[in-house]
Amino acid sequence: MKKLQVVILMSGLFIAAQARAGFVFGYGDGFINQNFSGILGNNFIVNSPVTVNELGVFDLDAPYSPIPIAIYELSGSTWSQVTGASATIVSTDPVDLLDQTRYTTIAPVTLGPGTYSVVTITSSDYNSGNPNVGPSVVKFNNLGGALTQGSYDIWGYGSSLNPTLSGMYTTGPNDPNWPWPLPVFGAGTFSAVPEPSTIIAGALMLLPFGASTLRILRRNRTV
Repeated sequence: MKKLQVVILMSGLFIAAQARAGFVFGYGDGFINQNFSGILGNNFIVNSPVTVNELGVFDLDAPYSPIPIAIYELSGSTWSQVTGASATIVSTDPVDLLDQTRYTTIAPVTLGPGTYSVVTITSSDYNSGNPNVGPSVVKFNNLGGALTQGSYDIWGYGSSLNPTLSGMYTTGPNDPNWPWPLPVFGAGTFSAVPEPSTIIAGALMLLPFGASTLRILRRNRTV
């Protein structure tokens, strides 16, 4: 019984650690370094399902106007907005100082395996990472392998986020004009946690380790 209790405790600690939300694109060392005003997006690949619970934007000060943000999924050559994964950031929303992100909570939205982009309308106050001016400091959190950084960022001109987006310009290592490491731009981000099935699978992997640890502890007590 004691063995089972300790193993359950270890599994519970693993689940608790994995369940903490983290911003996928972090801007802790970001700074405003370009005046582009338009649509910027950071692409990412979902390897195993995750649940999005917050949307945010790079922020050094309060927004001068509401900032729309949404997550889009790529199907063929079309980017379509994920139902429920959109919000508008306003100056009264909370700020995460560690990731320099102003964010808002949304009803949980699950993203299945596929290619996505978190997209926002930017201004000179919500735009960082132009390598012509300074190095990109955008950080990517893969949530324990549930996500992979996308092969490129997308951006374009516009003043609104439509249900679908097209005409985006790809940037990244193979681009002759913007060949810098990804992610290049600091704009939108989101917070997510792995789906329970993924977490439980990871916890189950700890069971043999937990049993082995208990045997060692028991052996030590009898010596």
